[in-house]
Amino acid sequence: MKWLLLAIVAIALLNTLACLGCSNILVARGASNDNSTMIAYNSDGQSFYGYMTSLPRADHPAGATREVFEFGTGIFKGTIPEALHTYNVIGNMNEHGVAIGETTFGGLDSLADQDGAIIDYYSLMWLALQRSTTAREAIATMDTLTKTYGYASSGESFSVSDPTEAWHVDFIGKGQGQKGAVWVAMRVPDGHIGGHANQARITTWPRDDPAAALWAPDIVDFAVAKGLYPKTADPLAFSFADTFDPLTPFSARVCEARVWDLFQFAAGPQFGAQYLDYAQGKNLSNRMPLFIKPNRELALNDTMWAMRQHYEETWFDSRELLGAGPYNSPYRARPITFSGPDGSYSFNRNLGYVGTFFHFVAHCRSRMSTPAGSVIWFGVDDASLSVRVPMYAVSSRAPATWGYGVGATGRWAHSAYWRMNAVANYAYSRFSVIGADVQSTVVATEEGLIEAVHTADMHYPAVLASDGLTAAEAYLTNVSVSNADAVTDKWATLWTSLFVKYRDGLVVSPPTPPAHPKDLPPPPDCTSPGYDTAWLARVIKDTGNRYLIPQSSDALATHELRKRALMSKR
Repeated sequence: MKWLLLAIVAIALLNTLACLGCSNILVARGASNDNSTMIAYNSDGQSFYGYMTSLPRADHPAGATREVFEFGTGIFKGTIPEALHTYNVIGNMNEHGVAIGETTFGGLDSLADQDGAIIDYYSLMWLALQRSTTAREAIATMDTLTKTYGYASSGESFSVSDPTEAWHVDFIGKGQGQKGAVWVAMRVPDGHIGGHANQARITTWPRDDPAAALWAPDIVDFAVAKGLYPKTADPLAFSFADTFDPLTPFSARVCEARVWDLFQFAAGPQFGAQYLDYAQGKNLSNRMPLFIKPNRELALNDTMWAMRQHYEETWFDSRELLGAGPYNSPYRARPITFSGPDGSYSFNRNLGYVGTFFHFVAHCRSRMSTPAGSVIWFGVDDASLSVRVPMYAVSSRAPATWGYGVGATGRWAHSAYWRMNAVANYAYSRFSVIGADVQSTVVATEEGLIEAVHTADMHYPAVLASDGLTAAEAYLTNVSVSNADAVTDKWATLWTSLFVKYRDGLVVSPPTPPAHPKDLPPPPDCTSPGYDTAWLARVIKDTGNRYLIPQSSDALATHELRKRALMSKR
């Protein structure tokens, strides 16, 4: 029964990931079509409410303090000294174009708790954003904060970028008895991309190239002292992931498979085929590389849609399998793990996920001058079925319908989260029909927003020249806020139009205009598409003759056809 115990533990761990599971892609300069860096981040947490954080820049008096509350629970962790000056943060990007995302890998249970620690992983990100002007400075700030005030979370992979660099950071606390964390950071090489999804990915790293790697200097000594690495082993052979978050078939199939989907999207089906057995959890020795070179330069829109995938057209594609229903849904009910006679099983954990509560693409544009240098494209709810709105990094406030306190998971409001959620939930009911309609609206809306950013990029230099920096920042803030709130209003209207169009399993079209001025308007045209032939064949196979209608006599055959035609419209 050992397998059963392991299955129960695995399922419990995945249920934790269902609350804290996320996905990131990192795009370095040279891998993007405009020489920008990008981070894309889907934050999954089925209990959490999606909102946009706004932390305006500020000067603080000497001796000022900052209260820290644990993200997700709201538990007060403690108070730390405030910085004399903090930078503007909107979403997960600051005014200097520094952006941070994360995925929780957990790691060894023995390192999960640190008594007296104040800084949880999300507070750590926001504090670093408020206090840093570059990605390297953010990484150093994260290290200093946790050394000083303790690290109050389990293992995390962080994505940290600025307009010139993107870094993958694997980070885990020291457990009881010591403050701080041990970590390794690897810079994504120019022309390459990286990714992570709840599994530590850095193994060994170069020790002679500070342009490529940074790390906690005591990391190997710490592992040796904890009995996690042999004292006599080669320090250069030390592997972060193998020591602190060992790879298992479960983590390959459930976590690394998301990275595989991102990488095969960017590198093509040959990459997918090469590492398929690894993503399936069948061949852990065929480990995917940390970074890969895509087969094309990625546009902003490529990065957006990479994070909306459901393994389409790959071995994992589940749209025609049991559970997909007649409308080819890639989604499955949660929890996605279950036990069977041969062990533990798991449905796909898609990138486009029903439990996402917010997501973004941080577009760090070195070609643009301050204050318009960087834009964070921010969205809420399932990334597959929601719009990301552009917020210039200097935006000094969140849009009214996107900010903290507008609605909650247990309280309806006219907010971006609830409007996106309502549309997505309706689309889940007939995914291949309504979902396709929603995605076409997403495409059209984001195309319009990309054009709006281009227009603002062209206009703000004139405002800057004539009215100064403060006015230029206010202009970019107003453009960002008005566009975002307009999307919320649009999605409120979209839900009502979708409900009218697809009510009761129908597809409703506007009626044909009356032929004569005296005629009253006719009802709309309503069609019942029904199920496709593949699904009907499956019904017959599964049920035999249960639904079979006995054959009519020849004398009544014509009458029966008329009756069928009549009933098909009722």
